[in-house]
Formats: sequence, C-alpha cells, structure tokens
Amino acid sequence: MGRPSLDNDHGACCSALKPNCWFYSSGLVSNVVFTSHTTEQRHPLLLQLQNLIRAANPTAAFILAENGIVTRYEGKFDTGSVFPLMVQICVWFGRPLEKTRFVAKCKAIQSSIKPSPFSGNIYHILGKVKFSDSERIMEVCHNTLANSLSIVPVLEGPTPPPDSRSIAQDSSGQQECYLVFIGCSLKEDGVKDWLRQSAKQKPQRKALKTRGMLTQQEIRNIHAQALFLNERPVMDQFMNDYVEEANREIERYNRELEQQEYHDLFEQKP
Repeated sequence: MGRPSLDNDHGACCSALKPNCWFYSSGLVSNVVFTSHTTEQRHPLLLQLQNLIRAANPTAAFILAENGIVTRYEGKFDTGSVFPLMVQICVWFGRPLEKTRFVAKCKAIQSSIKPSPFSGNIYHILGKVKFSDSERIMEVCHNTLANSLSIVPVLEGPTPPPDSRSIAQDSSGQQECYLVFIGCSLKEDGVKDWLRQSAKQKPQRKALKTRGMLTQQEIRNIHAQALFLNERPVMDQFMNDYVEEANREIERYNRELEQQEYHDLFEQKP
C-alpha cells in the first residue's frame, strides 16, 4: 500500500513523484491512500497524481483518507504503516565492475522476484560506478519491474547519493563508486555478495587430467595422431603421453595463477 501526499506546488508534486513511479507499479502496490486534498474529489492536483499512478499501475485501488483517516460508515480507522517494508542500502567501493556481468545480473533480477512477503526482492538500483573497459564514471539506474537499465557517462565527478548523510562513507575517500539498492528486507551482506558477482572473478585452479577424463574428441585426435606416426600404434602409450603433456600445461597455468594478485571488490586500494 502506498501513501503519497500532495504538494501545494503542482510542479513540485510531479517532479517528486515521477522518479518514484516504479514503487507504484503493478505487483508491488495494490492500494494507494491519499491523505490530503481529498475533501474536494475533483481537485486538480489530486487528479494529476491519480493519473500518474494509474499510468504505472492500472489496477491500483485509490483510497481517500484526509489526514490519514479513512471513514467507513459509522467507524474510522488509521491507515497504518506501509507494507511491505522497503529499505535502502548504499554500498561504497573503489574497484571497477565488469560491464557484461553487471548487465546480466541486473536483467536476471526480474525473474527472481518473489511473491508476498517479498523478502529479498530488489526493485531499484542507482548510483555511480566504473567499468573495467573505461576510466569514466558511469551513472546507472535499473528498474526491476520494467526490466530497464540505463548506463550513461557522468560529466562531473561522483556525488553522494540521496540521504547519504546517514550513510557512513570510507574516511580515506578512496571509495569513489557507490550503488543504492532499494527493495524489501535487504541485508548489506547479501547486497555485497550480489555485487561481487558483477566484478572480476578470481580464476579457479585447474584439476590435473586422468585418462578417464579424456573426451571422445580428444581420444579421436590421439588415435588419428597415432595412426599417422605408426602403422600399428600402441594406443595406451600415446594416451599416457598426451595426459602427461596436458598436465604439464595445467601445472604451469596453476603456478602462474598463484602469482597473480586478486582484490575483493570492497578491498581498499593500496
């Protein structure tokens, strides 16, 4: 249930509502309570606000409740608190994201949306980030219900997110990127784990091969090579030689991997 209020200034009312129309979309809000300008049901500001919300959610029911009180026959009751509980979590980081991974993660959110009680659902992501393919700061905005993602360059340096005075920023000033996640019952650790999957992943060590791990294509290639080199090849020896050579390459790869540095997305830069 949403509870918007009307501003005396028509322009301020519209400008305040439009960035938040995602909240009133179908599937999240079923009833909208109006708490001012309701005594005159044809008030122009009331009609404008109802039209904007109706555009985002054609099935929403409107409840007129002047000063938060809904009158039903002889009784009255308070409209109560908003459900579900929406939270806003801001995370700061100083390392770049992988653009293709980030876009894929955002696009996949819609299919993971859960029904009531909506716990863990992410409905909106906004902020400023860097991607590994560019040095520019990019402004991103994702709307889950519309499944829309906007990524545009920022002309100036990053600025704090809305209400950032209540969010602790790293005192070293090295965390130049941030994202604000808006959803139901979100946890900071869960949001960080989600975002880590959009960053460069630490390569995994390769396992050594055995003859039982050879694919049919590898066996055919070994057989063809053996026939080319020997009219009556000893296949066991050719396969053993192939596995030994493959394992030397794997061991070389693993040694090089161990020498590479890997940094967590939220790790401070040196």
